[in-house]
Amino acid sequence: MENLEIKILDKIDSMRNEIIKFHQDIVRIPSENPPAKYKPISQFVESKMKEIGLETINKRKNIVGIYGNSESPSLILYGHMDTVPAYDGWTKDPFGAEIIDNKIYGRGACDDKACVTAEIFAIKALIDSGIKINGKLTVISVIDEETGGFNGAKYLLDKKIIKGDACLLGDGRGGYPAAYTGGFLLGTFLITGKKAHALSFPDIPKYRNEFSGINAIQKMVKVLNFLTNLQEEFLKTETKYPNFPGHPSKISTVNIVKIRGGEKMSAVPDKCLLHFIVNTIPEHDIESIKNRITDFIEESKKKDPDLNIKVQFTFSFEPFVSDVNGKFAKIIQKAVNTIYKEEREFKMFQSANDAHFFHENGIATILMGTGSHMNNVHAEDEFVCIDDLIDTTKIFALAVLNYLT
Repeated sequence: MENLEIKILDKIDSMRNEIIKFHQDIVRIPSENPPAKYKPISQFVESKMKEIGLETINKRKNIVGIYGNSESPSLILYGHMDTVPAYDGWTKDPFGAEIIDNKIYGRGACDDKACVTAEIFAIKALIDSGIKINGKLTVISVIDEETGGFNGAKYLLDKKIIKGDACLLGDGRGGYPAAYTGGFLLGTFLITGKKAHALSFPDIPKYRNEFSGINAIQKMVKVLNFLTNLQEEFLKTETKYPNFPGHPSKISTVNIVKIRGGEKMSAVPDKCLLHFIVNTIPEHDIESIKNRITDFIEESKKKDPDLNIKVQFTFSFEPFVSDVNGKFAKIIQKAVNTIYKEEREFKMFQSANDAHFFHENGIATILMGTGSHMNNVHAEDEFVCIDDLIDTTKIFALAVLNYLT
């Protein structure tokens, strides 16, 4: 390692207790989404950014910290401060930030307040060490990632509040950098039938008359069969990109997440609603899957004149593959290898996150989160290992050092 790298890593080690205390404090501030009440945590984060010497902007409770005077080169460090709800079943206080066996417990302790803490103290280490950067560093702590990112990262990018040549996106799994991301599609089928007395006027062709109903739930069975067959088709294609340890899936997946229909046992149900999610590997594109679904609907309508079906694609984004041979990717990989003292390859991250917004804006994007599937993210008793938190802070700091100096 070079002298500056050693200096920065030693500085972060010396701040260990300060980092732990700050992280406990931020975990103790509820920022569940919903209900999406962000004022207290936004004020807390902005205050810390100002304290360490960043110029700040507060837009819709998104906090942007700026360091450096030149516009180029420019780097964005990302973390999101909203969390999923605490839910039930905890054996620890979800907002207690209790330390047990070198772990900090709490909702958001890993996802994703760990990266907010890491980015802030990575920059503090650089500033306190007197290191001047060439270019511009933008440190963001955003809201609404857990519900799509539209009022968070997307808003900041669309309004040109932030821009950059590269983004180190602090989210997802730790231990390895992620350069390959899957696609995502959230959709809803709605079938509208006709309500009628289910016993007197059954929905059976041989016995129908003008008073018979049209069973929306029964017609939804064909949609379920279509989605099941789509999943079977996906089984034929495994991704060529390496997955994170502990993540066995190498295929695109269809998840039927919610279905609702019917009111009374004696009535033909006139509505049925089905929500589904498709997560793809990089080898599958979302647009072609949308086309498959709309083609299925049109064909189904032709075969069944009583079928009144609509689909709404609520939210989607395409998969993308980052350039792992570019300057930025190599800097991130070098930082990871330095901290873990071994060569670590780029991995695929298949879950939904804000990375695609940056990629779609032409910003070179690499993901680097904290922890693993064992950290109970989105579940009860979420935690972050303190050593992982410190390691992530070091990786962020080395990335900035080597990209902007």
